[in-house]
Amino acid sequence: MNMSEPQQSMLSHWTKLSMRDGKLPSRADMRLQDIGRYASKIVIVDIKDDPMDYEYRLIGQDVADELDRDYTGSLVSSVPGKGPGSTFWDHVTQIRTEARPNYWTEICGIVKAGEKEAGILYLPLASDHQTPDKIMLVMHFGRHTERSFVTADDERYHHA
Repeated sequence: MNMSEPQQSMLSHWTKLSMRDGKLPSRADMRLQDIGRYASKIVIVDIKDDPMDYEYRLIGQDVADELDRDYTGSLVSSVPGKGPGSTFWDHVTQIRTEARPNYWTEICGIVKAGEKEAGILYLPLASDHQTPDKIMLVMHFGRHTERSFVTADDERYHHA
């Protein structure tokens, strides 16, 4: 899956902001009038310390329409399949540590009716323009697949 037009535009906008002074843009730098038409495709995740975690702060409407419930205000560690050791957790942690954008394609298991392929652009944001305190995700959903992971309450999970 290649980056969508909104993802390419948001990466270009982020890059222009960071090139002005060589520092990370802040959430305040990402003004609604500049990103407005793509706001519905964005998720903002707050970086938490002690203990390390992430919190879904803002979920754009197009993304919310795809999800199986509203995760706004939820800690990532509390979302099935997204906590420590998951691909998503590893990706947000890498963005937090490296403080540079990246793009990955992964399977999103918290969507309605199963799973969907998702291309996610990760953009670090920093209030102090140095240390990431938020990560902006620009989402693009692809095709549906059947849910392939097993939850603790799934009969197949329990062994006799």
